[in-house]
Amino acid sequence: MAKEKGIVFEKLALRPVPRDQRQGWISVALIQAGFMISATSLWAGSLMIAGMSLVETAIAAVIGYVIVVAICFAQGIMGSDIGVPSIVVATQSFGDRGSQFLVSTISAVCCIGWFGINANICGAAFSGLMSSSFDVEIPVKVSIIIWGVIMFSTAVIGFNGLKILNYIAVPAMVAVTVVGLYIVASGDGIDAIRSFIPYDPDMTMGVGIDMVIGGFIVGAVLPADYTRYQKTRRDVFKSSFFGILPLGVILLLAGAVFAIAAGTEDLTNIFIGLGIPLFGLLSLILSTWPANAANIYSAGLATMKVFWLKDNKRIPVTLLCGILGTAVGSFEIIFYFETFLTYLGIIIAPIAGVMMVDYFIIGKGKPENWAPTVGVNWRGIIALAAGIVVSIFVPVGIESVNGVIVSAVVLLVLDKVMPKPATTSLEALDKSEEAAGEPEKEGII
Repeated sequence: MAKEKGIVFEKLALRPVPRDQRQGWISVALIQAGFMISATSLWAGSLMIAGMSLVETAIAAVIGYVIVVAICFAQGIMGSDIGVPSIVVATQSFGDRGSQFLVSTISAVCCIGWFGINANICGAAFSGLMSSSFDVEIPVKVSIIIWGVIMFSTAVIGFNGLKILNYIAVPAMVAVTVVGLYIVASGDGIDAIRSFIPYDPDMTMGVGIDMVIGGFIVGAVLPADYTRYQKTRRDVFKSSFFGILPLGVILLLAGAVFAIAAGTEDLTNIFIGLGIPLFGLLSLILSTWPANAANIYSAGLATMKVFWLKDNKRIPVTLLCGILGTAVGSFEIIFYFETFLTYLGIIIAPIAGVMMVDYFIIGKGKPENWAPTVGVNWRGIIALAAGIVVSIFVPVGIESVNGVIVSAVVLLVLDKVMPKPATTSLEALDKSEEAAGEPEKEGII
């Protein structure tokens, strides 16, 4: 563990977490919950209610998050079993080079993109609330930069920074949401909800479920970044279930209710319309900071794998990812939010299908059967491509789930007809780093 000016910085990145540094399920559950309390959950609810009733929105939320929990649990077990982050776990399914240049790049881009979206939402809403409610004019781009820097600073600290932040933010965001719902219930909001009629025929149940899954699919595919710090598979299940499902459904429904009561899907106008600008300001900060810190934390790990950097480079790499995400957020990418959610699920979800089949069926779910593949594992790459193609060009049912199923089935078939690729070990992959000097042994407490 490294200390800079009294702050404890995590130094572990791609190497396994030692057993004596593993933790219980609550700390990881709070990090998962930090994803759930994001502004994107509120925003997704406000978008979904345009085409569905409140009951239908609730059903879509439950179905979507149950699927997310299932994927997250399976993916998270790999992290707990092996002790390494997701992009290192993926070296078996896609090969060392395939994981390095394909999966890690996709993961890094998606996490940085999510950071930009959340920074954009927070910055724009912050400027709007300060202007309309407090007569303080702050340019939107300035707000985005300010909050971007604040949010990625936590990620630079590492796992401990995320854990401490969520110990504070999650309970506080729950309290803010409860107060907001009380204000709606005690005013004219109930009448607005009873008389509300959906108006967007394109927002169907299937599209809504895809949005739910797309809104958390990066976290569901990459949970090993955090579950590598967990002791048992039971801990992984607890953190996945309790960290995702309750808050995910509650926050999404809260966003739908707020949108109906305020008559708009714009978060700034929602809180102004409800007459709670102070609570709105607090909720925007609480609902973007934890999720965005986790996004850049994962982006940093993925970028480390792209360039196969030594663990002591995690801090500057995470810092650079945060700067890039903040720059991306300063552009008006929020206007493409719904499209981004949909295609994110289509591209990312099949990765989970390949990894789950490879680990739990082909590898029988035993960590001793896991080993990095040398070079490119074309079986995994082909299965991933098939899942993406089917998701895009066969718009039947839940598209992101289709990708998971197809990629899984294709890998099972390819496992029977293609020769097994050569494998190696983490130690062998890491020999170049060791040759440069003994790896640092500090991790995190």
